[in-house]
Amino acid sequence: MINTDNLFAIETKTKAKSLRKLITFSIMVLLFLSFAYMVYWIGVMSDDMILDYSGYLFTPLAKLFFPFDDSLYIYRNTSVVLFCLVFPMIFMYYLVDKTESKVLKEYREYLEYQQKEKIKQEEKNRLREFDIIKKYSICLSLNYANSNIKDETKKHLNRTIFMKLRSILNSLNKNIKTSVDDVMIIVSNDFEEYDKIYMTLLRALSKVQNILKDKYKLNFIPSLTTDAYEYNDLIDASKIQKQHYEIQSFKMQNRALTSALFRKKYQHLKHNKFAGIPIGEYLMSDKNSNNSYELNVVFKDLAKTLASL
Repeated sequence: MINTDNLFAIETKTKAKSLRKLITFSIMVLLFLSFAYMVYWIGVMSDDMILDYSGYLFTPLAKLFFPFDDSLYIYRNTSVVLFCLVFPMIFMYYLVDKTESKVLKEYREYLEYQQKEKIKQEEKNRLREFDIIKKYSICLSLNYANSNIKDETKKHLNRTIFMKLRSILNSLNKNIKTSVDDVMIIVSNDFEEYDKIYMTLLRALSKVQNILKDKYKLNFIPSLTTDAYEYNDLIDASKIQKQHYEIQSFKMQNRALTSALFRKKYQHLKHNKFAGIPIGEYLMSDKNSNNSYELNVVFKDLAKTLASL
């Protein structure tokens, strides 16, 4: 099957080849006739009887070139004219070659231009895929290894911790938005500051972990999930919290995780520190909805990571 991109080139070469064949044939005919007329002229100059028997073959073409010449030299002159016609035919052969080369060169340049434009458009489309990812969220939940803590106490303790973390993060970056409830949610559109915000959060959690362990003998179980959102996505705190807990149901407590969409944008910006390693896609299915999560693990044992900071 012929590639349609090469069809024009094939047709051009085919036509040029046909023209060259025609020109070559014409040159051969002209040379043959020129030689024949020269021989004929020599013949009739030596014996005019030849003219009586064969003049009807040679005279019409000679008269076409020299209608008012009745001498025998008309045949010699016709031979010269026919030979001279070979040179413009040779020029035409050369012209066909040059025209073919020029047309094919321009066509190749056109294809190259089209390819470059295609690559540019593909690059624009690829960049647009990243550009529409405008915001990210970090969701933090805290649980405790001590089973004797009452839910009300745990809720109050978590809120105290979240408010402290909120104060630290707000002093670090005024452009982030935080909300505190059963979980702490951080929302920002500044992906370039993500590493700084995330590292500050980890260090603050590390300090909280040490205080709880040393003063209150409490071992908490932190869980972090980071997600990203396109420009037209509605960022709803209750939805973020719901998805965070759905992810925890996959036995993901005490882990720091990121979504595939966040990782895509994050790595596009040449960051990799907190991108995470892909661990697969998880499906949450119930009678009300079906949600799938393509996850990456940043820290497999978050509590252990915090203890090492």
